[in-house]
Amino acid sequence: MPGFIAHIGKEKIPFAPETRTKLVVDRIESPLGYQIERRVVNKFMNDRLFIDTGKYTIVLEGIVLNNHELMAQYKALTWQNCITKMYEQEGDAFFNAFRGSFSGMLYDKHQDKWLIYTNHTGEKQVFYTQTEDGLLIASEMRYMVETMRLNHLPLELNETGCYFTLTHGFCIEDHTLVQSVKKLEAGYYLRIGRDKKIEHIQYHRFSNKPKQMTQDEAVEGIDKYFRQAIKRAFEKDREYGCKHIACLSGGLDSRMTVWVAHQMGYTDQLNITFSQSSHLDFSIAQKIATDLHHDWLFKPLDGGDCIRLIDEVSPMTYGMTNFFNMSHGWSLERLIDYERYGIMHTGQVGDVVLGTFYHKMEYNPLVKVGQGAYSHEMIERLSDYQFEQDYEDEEIFCLYTRGFTGANQGLLTYQENTEQYSPFMDVDLLEFAYSIPLELRFNHKIYFDWILDKYPAAAEYIWEKTRTKIHRFENRLMRTMHILRYEVPHWSEGREFRDYVKGFILRRLGLKKKKAKQETLVIASKDKMNPLDYWYQTNPALREFMDTYWQEHKHLLPTNQLGKDMTHLYEDCVLYDKLQSLSVLAAIKLMNQ
Repeated sequence: MPGFIAHIGKEKIPFAPETRTKLVVDRIESPLGYQIERRVVNKFMNDRLFIDTGKYTIVLEGIVLNNHELMAQYKALTWQNCITKMYEQEGDAFFNAFRGSFSGMLYDKHQDKWLIYTNHTGEKQVFYTQTEDGLLIASEMRYMVETMRLNHLPLELNETGCYFTLTHGFCIEDHTLVQSVKKLEAGYYLRIGRDKKIEHIQYHRFSNKPKQMTQDEAVEGIDKYFRQAIKRAFEKDREYGCKHIACLSGGLDSRMTVWVAHQMGYTDQLNITFSQSSHLDFSIAQKIATDLHHDWLFKPLDGGDCIRLIDEVSPMTYGMTNFFNMSHGWSLERLIDYERYGIMHTGQVGDVVLGTFYHKMEYNPLVKVGQGAYSHEMIERLSDYQFEQDYEDEEIFCLYTRGFTGANQGLLTYQENTEQYSPFMDVDLLEFAYSIPLELRFNHKIYFDWILDKYPAAAEYIWEKTRTKIHRFENRLMRTMHILRYEVPHWSEGREFRDYVKGFILRRLGLKKKKAKQETLVIASKDKMNPLDYWYQTNPALREFMDTYWQEHKHLLPTNQLGKDMTHLYEDCVLYDKLQSLSVLAAIKLMNQ
C-alpha cells in the first residue's frame, strides 16, 4: 500500500528505493532526529498532508470523508489548521473523529511527542519495528523488509504468523511473517514521549452489546447511517472531479452500495465484476448495471489463471493472507486506467455488519483460536497461543480478525492505484448495526427488512447465495435432537437438517473434512464465483504452474516442523491448503531475495 516510511532516531538510515514511477514522493529530514518519506498515489491530494512547521510535523495518508464537516465544526480555514486545532483541543486521539480510510503521524515538537495511528477498521496498514536507536515505521511490508535488509537488520521468520496464514488464512492481531515487525491494529495508535517509551494505546473499540429497539427503529437507523456514508464517499469523488467506480456482484453488499448511491443521484458509475463467466455473479451484475444504465466492465476468471499472479500480489501482503484473496481481483484491477475515477466503492463486510458471524442465534462468550479459520489441518500448532487483546465474544473476535485483518487484506490491490471505501465499514453505521439485537440481525433478517422497506426494487433481483429473491421472515431458535452424543438439527428444520445429512454423508465418503469449508470438496463444480477445485481439476497447465512453483522454491522452507507442515499441506491436502502454503512460501521467497 503506497503511503509513507519513517525512521525516528538519531542515526540516519537509508530507505529502500521506490520503484513505482507514478507515485508522488516527498521527504522531510529533520535535525531533531527523524526522517520521513511519503510515496503516495497522485489522487485526493488535498486530503493528504505532508507538513513540517515550527510546532508540528504532520503526515496524513488516505481519505477523510468528513474533513469539510470537521473544518466547519472547528472553524478552520484549511485542513491543516483543522487538524492542529483538533489535536490542541481534543488531545492525542483527535483522529477518532475522522471518518474514512486513513493513517498518519503527528510530531509535537514542543512536547517531543510522536503519535502514529491507523483508522478504526485498520485497512490503512501501519507496520513498525525497533532499530538500534529508534523506530522504523512504514505503510507497506515491502518498505519494511527491503529497508531492513538494506540496513542489515535481522529478518527472522515469525512461525506463529505463518501458522495463522496456514490455518485462519490471514495473520491476526499484530502479527506479520517477520518476527520483529508488528502491525498496528485497528483502532490503535502508538505514542512516543520524551522518555522514548513506546506506548500501544487503543482509542476505539467496537461492541455488540445490544440496545432495545423495534424493527422499524433498526431499519430507520441503518438507512440513516448508510445514506450518510454513501453521501460522504461519493461526494469525495465529486470534490475531485472524478467519475464513480464501484464493485458489483451477485451478492447483496455491493448491490446496495451501487443501488443506494444511484438512488441518491450518483448515477455516473462504472461497475466492475470479476467471476467465473457461467456464475450468477456475472448474470446478476450484468442485469443490474444494464437496468441502471451504468457502464459495466467484466473480467472472466475462467481457468483460474489469476493464480499465476502470485508474485505480483505477494509483495503487497507478504504472506499475511492467502494470495488468492487478492489475485482474482488484481487480475482485473491492473487493467484499469484509474486516471478518471475516484474511490473504489465496495460492499466490504456488509453481510456480517447487517448480519452476523454467528451460526446460532446466541451470543457466544467463548473465544478461541480457530474461530473463522479456513483450515483446521494445522490448528493444533496454535493451541498454546495467548491472545494479546480481550475480545467481548466470538463475534467481536471474528470482526477484528476475519474482518479487519483478514478481509481487509483484499483491499490492498485497490490501494495500489486509488483509495477504497465501503459504507458498511463506516464507524457510525457499524456501531449502530452492532447495537441491533441479535435476533434481528441473525440470518440477515434486518438486512432483508431494510432492503424491502426502503429499496424494494433492489430486491427484484435474485440473491446469488440462495438463488432466490429475498423475502421477509421471522427468526426463531432452531429445534435440535440428539443422535448418540451429538446435537444435530431436528428433522423438521428442513434445509438445516438436509445440510447436516449431506455433510455427514460427504465426510463418511471422505469427500469433505470435518469443519472444512465448502471449497475443500473433492467433487468439483464450476458453479461458483471462484470455482477453485474445478479450475484445478480441469486446467492441467494451472496444476503444472502450482507444482513447478512449489518445486522451484521449496528449498527455501525452514528445516523444522513448520517446513514439514507446509510440505504436508501442499503435497497431501486439499486445494485451499495448497494455496495457503504457497502464500507463506511466496513471502519466504521475498524475504530471501
